[in-house]
Amino acid sequence: MPRKRLFLDMTVLEAARERLRHVYDTFDTVAVQFSGGKDSSAVLLLAKEIHEERGLGPVTVIFRDEEMVSPSVIRYIEYIKDLPWVNMEWYCLPMGQEIWVLGRREYVLLWSAQREREGRLVRDIPSWAITAQHFGLTNDEVVPEPVDYYTMQGKQGQVAFLTGIRANESMIRYRSVVQKLHENYINRPYRLSKAIPLRLVKPIYDWTTDDVLKYVAVDNDFPYCEYYDYAAMSGANTRVGIPLHSVAARRLNDVVITEPEFYDDLYRAFPHIEAQRNLWKDFDIEELIASYASNEWDGVRSCINDNMLSDGKHKDAMKFAAEFRKKRKNDPYGFPIDHLIRTLLLNEFRHSAPSPVGPKTRAHRMRLAALQDADDLDKVDDLI
Repeated sequence: MPRKRLFLDMTVLEAARERLRHVYDTFDTVAVQFSGGKDSSAVLLLAKEIHEERGLGPVTVIFRDEEMVSPSVIRYIEYIKDLPWVNMEWYCLPMGQEIWVLGRREYVLLWSAQREREGRLVRDIPSWAITAQHFGLTNDEVVPEPVDYYTMQGKQGQVAFLTGIRANESMIRYRSVVQKLHENYINRPYRLSKAIPLRLVKPIYDWTTDDVLKYVAVDNDFPYCEYYDYAAMSGANTRVGIPLHSVAARRLNDVVITEPEFYDDLYRAFPHIEAQRNLWKDFDIEELIASYASNEWDGVRSCINDNMLSDGKHKDAMKFAAEFRKKRKNDPYGFPIDHLIRTLLLNEFRHSAPSPVGPKTRAHRMRLAALQDADDLDKVDDLI
């Protein structure tokens, strides 16, 4: 069914408040998933409004500590934890996390017991944290269930977790709020059993960055994470999050510029990231993509074998390539081999379905150029 954007006769702030009142009317337990970023700070303040309006007491806040969190973000989250109107649950659970170095990808175990024995944790586990041991598990392997399964333990009835996801941050996030006609901002968590009564809520999905900053810093005069000031002064990336995945690692020097002591901690835990920092600016990733693509499906297999360095990542890549191959059978020009190689080396693919190249993408332009070189002008006209 086609979707059409409708504009409401209210501000985004009024719409967010209306959504939250509906959520608090509908669900038995509501908590805020907090990252330390400006968006989750806005959601936290909106939840505070509802709690004060209805006399609900402290706001339950959930922080999923992923170990590779910068000192400025941790300081801010500790500040939030100590606010009298906040009841924070701080989780440090062993999860798989990607490290990306010059196109090579591997999963590492967050809070790994082995790295702890070797003195290679980025940070120590806080004494107040909820850990794997609380669930009868250890830090020797990934928790067997999705993390949401653990963070909702002890919550009563129908549960809603409020998130700060906004549609204009990425196409994936935009698509997540146009899948439903009604209550489009309320969704089931990915991979979580349908028997578990949990929903994720995006009350500020239609806000812009300016909306967020005005509400947090101007309307509420509320402090925000100091990392944003570091980034503004240095021109660094303004996203708060783990700095070693496939997108963030390409700007690893931002960590050195903004919080050099944090880079030292990352380097101590994962020394090979130094190759990414020193060599990326001169690394010809397009030449590598072209080299693998020239061998077609043998090149795809070589790409996976060479660059997916952990068993889990290798398995995910093989599964994605198999799905891509099926789609390429029906649409070879929409699913060129170099597009698959580029996705495997540069983009997130674990939770994504293969999608065709489209207008205004680098892969599309390169495909047109290749067809022009082959004098296949009729096909070029069809694709423009």
